[in-house]
Amino acid sequence: MLTIAYILSFSGMILLPILLAFILTRKFKLSWKLVFAGAVTFIASQVLHIPLVYGLTAAFQTGLLPAIPEAWALIFNAVVLGLLAGIFEETARFILYKFVLKKVSTWNEGVVVGVGHGGVEAVITGVLVAVTVVSMIVYKNVDPDTIPGMQPDQAALMRQQVTAFWSAPIYMAFMGLIERVFAVCLHLSLSVMVLYSIVAKKPFWFWAALLWHAVVDASAVFLVQKISTIGLEAVVGGMALVSLGLMFYLRAKFPRPEVASPELEPASA
Repeated sequence: MLTIAYILSFSGMILLPILLAFILTRKFKLSWKLVFAGAVTFIASQVLHIPLVYGLTAAFQTGLLPAIPEAWALIFNAVVLGLLAGIFEETARFILYKFVLKKVSTWNEGVVVGVGHGGVEAVITGVLVAVTVVSMIVYKNVDPDTIPGMQPDQAALMRQQVTAFWSAPIYMAFMGLIERVFAVCLHLSLSVMVLYSIVAKKPFWFWAALLWHAVVDASAVFLVQKISTIGLEAVVGGMALVSLGLMFYLRAKFPRPEVASPELEPASA
C-alpha cells in the first residue's frame, strides 16, 4: 500500500499541474505559450538562485563568512532563504511581464502564467520524488553490504534511510503532493500580484509579492524543525488560502479590456 501511495503522490505532482493548465487555457481561451513562459521563468530564476544558495552555504562552512550563533542559525537561515526565493522569483516574473510579455495585462493571463511557474516546479519535484521511490524500491531488495565499494558506515546509513522510508505512515507519502498544491496556489497569486503592479503602475504590489513569498518560504524553513509535518502543512495551507484571497481580491481591480461597441462599428456596405 505504501508503494502505491508514493506512486500516486508523485504522479499527482506531475499530472495535476498539467491538467490545471489544460483546464485554464481552455476556460480562458489563452495560449499555452503563457504556461511555457511561466515555466521558463521559474527555471531561469533558479539558474542564479540555486548556485548562490550553495555558494553562501559553502562560505559559512569554510569560514569565509563569519559563523552565525547557534541560537540564531535557524532564524537566520529561514529569513535568508525566504528573501532569496522572493527576490529571484518575483524579479524574474517582473522581467517577464515588463520586457517579454508586454501585451499581457489581464487577470486571466496572470493566472495562466502562474500555473506555468508553479506547475513546472511541481513537475520537477514529482520527477525527483519518482527517482527516489524507484531507488528505494531497488534498495529495499538489496543488501547494502553486497554493493561493491560500499563502506560499512555508508551501508549502515543506507539501511537506516531505507528502513525509515518504508516504515513511514501512509499519509506521509501524500505530504509532498499536498505541499505542491499549496505551492501552486501561492504562485498563482504571486504572478497576479506582480502583473497588477505593472498594469496598474503600483509598485507596492511587486514588493508585497516579494515579501509574501519570503514570509511563506521562511515560515516553512523555520517551522519544519519546530512542529509536526501535519502542523506545518496546516500552516502552509492557511497561507495558501490567504494567497488565493489576495488573487481574487485583485481580480476586480484589473483594468477591463475594452470591447468595441456595436454602435461604433462601421456599417457594412
